[in-house]
Amino acid sequence: MSDLLVFIAAFLSVSLPAQCQIFENDSSVKTIAFWDLNETYSYTVVLENYDVVEADTIDRILTSYTVDMLVIDSTETSYDVRWTYRDMDYELVDENPLLEALMEKLNELTGGSVVEFRTDELGAFQEVTNWEEIRDYYMVARESMKEFFGNNPDVNQFLENVMSIYLSKNSIETSSIKDVHQFLNFHGGEYRLNEPIYANMEFPSVVGGDNLDALVTVELMKIYPDDDDYSIYSIVEVNPTQLKEQTKLVLRRMLPHATEEEIQEGLDQVGELWNVIENSSIIHYWGWPTYSRETRQTGSDQKVKVETRTIEMI
Repeated sequence: MSDLLVFIAAFLSVSLPAQCQIFENDSSVKTIAFWDLNETYSYTVVLENYDVVEADTIDRILTSYTVDMLVIDSTETSYDVRWTYRDMDYELVDENPLLEALMEKLNELTGGSVVEFRTDELGAFQEVTNWEEIRDYYMVARESMKEFFGNNPDVNQFLENVMSIYLSKNSIETSSIKDVHQFLNFHGGEYRLNEPIYANMEFPSVVGGDNLDALVTVELMKIYPDDDDYSIYSIVEVNPTQLKEQTKLVLRRMLPHATEEEIQEGLDQVGELWNVIENSSIIHYWGWPTYSRETRQTGSDQKVKVETRTIEMI
């Protein structure tokens, strides 16, 4: 059960959906989106996932793709953006024939490559606007994959876990577009050198119900006036008690026949659950991130899941 618990805790990971003006006189910046209608940029994205068990790194998967970002509408109060995925590729470091076959089949699927979302006038995330289209595509893809692999129980479980993040508007916005949230992580804020910002924030739970509390720290690291950009860092530390309660709730739904004692025993065996998200970015004056690296670590006493995503302007 320990692998399942850590997977659930990772699934419950939250993003910091947080303008860019630079004021040299007081060493401050505002991360504001100064984007034009039909303005577009492309980014390379490299995503590395692996698990750490004691001193060993296992199950490493390296995924790379390109994103084309296009501003499709601009008003006084909002931007509408199209985020198009292409050139998807992956590498499995550890041999796993079943996972490799699944990844190859998933890579062959067409469609589902466009996410459209809305921000406020500052560039802070508001909502995914084509979430129903995304949901419907992945539900059809899930059933097609199950049929292709002959309703193999292991495959079915894998697909249920993977596709669960596309079931609702809430789950799509909180779990399936982590790269979008990473891209917009600092938009809507004002920051000063040598003045870290500490805040307690609430984030929507993927499974509904009570929100998750988190301690957020944001720090402006350095301003580069000659380049019209700056580097900035944030760390999000999720409340471990609430994370464990949310994990317990998900377990009850996934294992409806398990007794309360069995679920609690599994939780006790893995020990403390924790979730930390770190983001280091470089953002240009016009509110376009040129580089961003985010690392998410979700762990227990037995295992740590690591997810590192690097986004870089082409």
